[in-house]
This record gives sequence, C-alpha cells and structure tokens, in this order.
Amino acid sequence: MKNLLFLSFSLLVMLGGCKNSTEQKIITVDLSIEEPLKSKASLEKEAYAKMKIEGMTCAIGCAATIEKKLNKTVGIAAAKVDFESKTAWVIYDAAQLGFDRLTQIVKNAGDTYSVSAIENIEQVTPESLFPLK
Repeated sequence: MKNLLFLSFSLLVMLGGCKNSTEQKIITVDLSIEEPLKSKASLEKEAYAKMKIEGMTCAIGCAATIEKKLNKTVGIAAAKVDFESKTAWVIYDAAQLGFDRLTQIVKNAGDTYSVSAIENIEQVTPESLFPLK
C-alpha cells in the first residue's frame, strides 16, 4: 500500500509539478551605441584612452568583468574591453580621473589583471568601442 501511495504521489508530482514550457523565448538586446555615449555631455574635460591589458584568460569572465568595473566608475562615460586584442578603449573625464586611477580600476577588477600600456588617443570612435568582427 505504501509503495502504491508513493508511486501515485511521485507520478502526480512529475506530471503536475513541472510547468516548464518548450516554447522558445526571444530576448532582444539593444546594441545601440547611443546609450553608453549619452553621458559624454556631462564630462568636464573629455578624454580618450587606449589601454593594453594583460592577464585576461577569457572574454566572458575577464574582459566583461573589467568592462563592467570601468563602466560603473564615476567619471567614465563609456568603456569597451576587447579580449582578442587585449585592449580597452575608455571615454573618461580627465578632470576626475588620470592614468593612475584607470590602471588601478583594472587591477582592482582581479588579481591577475594589469595594464601594460596606456595612452591618450585623439578620439574613441563607435567602431573602436564596438568593433565589427
């Protein structure tokens, strides 16, 4: 009797408990370059930097983590980190941040990350922030 009751209960849970749908869900992601660049207007002294970053081992974990840390920093309008080229492009407020602080943000993102080179560039283009591959 206990086995029959247990079997009945198990069957009920398996058939009625799971409400997973096999219907595909479509998630849209806005890849517009306008959003990250909108905050440029609030920069007191707009500057552009290109950084070579060492110590990254993957695009999803390493590059994305560094990019998030840079983009969450006050004084940075936009940042893009490319794992393949080991390069970051940053639009920032030079009145608030300098090369030392940008380097420190990368180092604080993880123990293995370091900036091997950093330079001012004339301008960061949408193509450098969002390179076509």
